[in-house]
Amino acid sequence: MSNEVADDAMDDGSMQTRHMEIPEWLSTLEVTKYLVGGGRKEELESEYECTIQVTGEGSGTKDPNAPGNDLPYLYVTMQGTDIRQLGRARRAIEDALIDYVIENTPESDDPRSAPPSLGRLLYCLALSAANSSPKTKDHSEHRTVLARAHYPMSTLKRQGNKTTKKVWMNVVELPVDENGNYHGRFLAGRIAQMMSCSYRANQTRGGSLFQFYRERYNCQVNVYGVWGEDGADDPRLLCDPYVLITCEESKQQVDKCIQFISHRIQEHEEKYGVEHHE
Repeated sequence: MSNEVADDAMDDGSMQTRHMEIPEWLSTLEVTKYLVGGGRKEELESEYECTIQVTGEGSGTKDPNAPGNDLPYLYVTMQGTDIRQLGRARRAIEDALIDYVIENTPESDDPRSAPPSLGRLLYCLALSAANSSPKTKDHSEHRTVLARAHYPMSTLKRQGNKTTKKVWMNVVELPVDENGNYHGRFLAGRIAQMMSCSYRANQTRGGSLFQFYRERYNCQVNVYGVWGEDGADDPRLLCDPYVLITCEESKQQVDKCIQFISHRIQEHEEKYGVEHHE
């Protein structure tokens, strides 16, 4: 996984440590066993010449002094003298997490469609990788980062899980009402419902907001988890509903698109009395 800045620490043979945070919604004993169970841990350590320790919630680790043992999510610590091998070990664990999400998501009618949780996973992994780099200065929680693309699906299958396509990516949380229902369909409405006349005059009549995001910001926006009948959650979603914003062009375009979406969410919250989910 590429970091925001190159991890160019000197490979001088000294012990190096890298960490990896796994999202809470994947922090289970089942995932731990999938990643490092059945001799897999020893195989990874041998292949990448490092030690790997998984701690935190869902790890099954009993040692109270282990790093990250008190965290509410799985925390992977990798140590070795070769930073390139540490990067390869991280990539192998990332690939395994992608495989887990694909294998545990019911297939879509469209084989080209990525599992709805995959974008959030790839964003979390990219953020974790950037934070792990000693050269990263910005550690803000919800920043835009360069991440592996969640499309096309053909490059993310187990046999072809070697994609190097990168996009700028960020995630926005959706508001939720007192009944626990997430609101997100309003972010995919028609342009005519909310745009000024001066802007609509230059757009295709009745175009969708998805079209607007592409044309105005050159961003692809996906809203996940709010398309079930009567607002029911998507049974294919392993995490909370969310908005995924990606752009191949630049980080700035994603940030501008997020500003627009955040404003729309604020308007919706004020109008319907729902709260922004953090």
